[in-house]
Amino acid sequence: MRACILLCLAMTACDGARRASPTAKTEPRPSTETQLAAAAAGATVPTDGALRVETFQPSSGPPTFVLRGPRGPARIVFLHGMCGHGLGYLQAFPRAAAKHGTLIAPQGDVSCGGPWSKWSANLSELDRRIGEAFASAGHAEPLRDIWVIGLSQGATRAVELARKWPERYTHLIGIAAPTAIRPGELKSLSAAVMMAGDRDRRDIMQQSQRALSASRVPALFLLMPEAPHGSLGRSPETTMATALTHLAEHPRRLTPKDER
Repeated sequence: MRACILLCLAMTACDGARRASPTAKTEPRPSTETQLAAAAAGATVPTDGALRVETFQPSSGPPTFVLRGPRGPARIVFLHGMCGHGLGYLQAFPRAAAKHGTLIAPQGDVSCGGPWSKWSANLSELDRRIGEAFASAGHAEPLRDIWVIGLSQGATRAVELARKWPERYTHLIGIAAPTAIRPGELKSLSAAVMMAGDRDRRDIMQQSQRALSASRVPALFLLMPEAPHGSLGRSPETTMATALTHLAEHPRRLTPKDER
């Protein structure tokens, strides 16, 4: 049985995370497939019913998974990696996220076959979907001070969102990105955390952390224990709690528009 489970976890695509079925609207009692997906991402699926995952399905396009039961006011987005699935990642750190606010995980808009998907270059559509999903969770426009988390290909999209709409995407967590943030980029970020697994390359994320710090952005580098590429490691609740607390300690910077 153990060998079977290990085999399931080993058969991962691209970002290495086993994914869950996108069909369930609510997940109070996760299926075996969902639990495997969560385990691959490093998740501990909540079973006490205090938090729940729902699926926001628009009239067209892919779904967005929404963690209900937030304890805080923050708006947090998780963007999965190439040929990934957002549900398992959302379930990996529900308590850490809920302490700060509402966590959503849009599904990528380009199919890789089956339920797996990746991200197109259509940033405006991604931004629109994020706003629509937050509206479904009771967050009205104008949306500002969004905390965006991206893993691998999702990390590149997170950086692009923060670059294009700096007043909207003010806090960034980048995980295992394929390219580094350049010196002088994203100087308006209120705070950032760069993360890598201890079984993955870490130089790119360390380079990004140094570039942001040189621009006087409060930036940390965090190493995730027992984490290959695509995984959030052995203890994602603990690691992500540290990352999210760092963001919370640095509120959105005031802009000239705020002072008018």
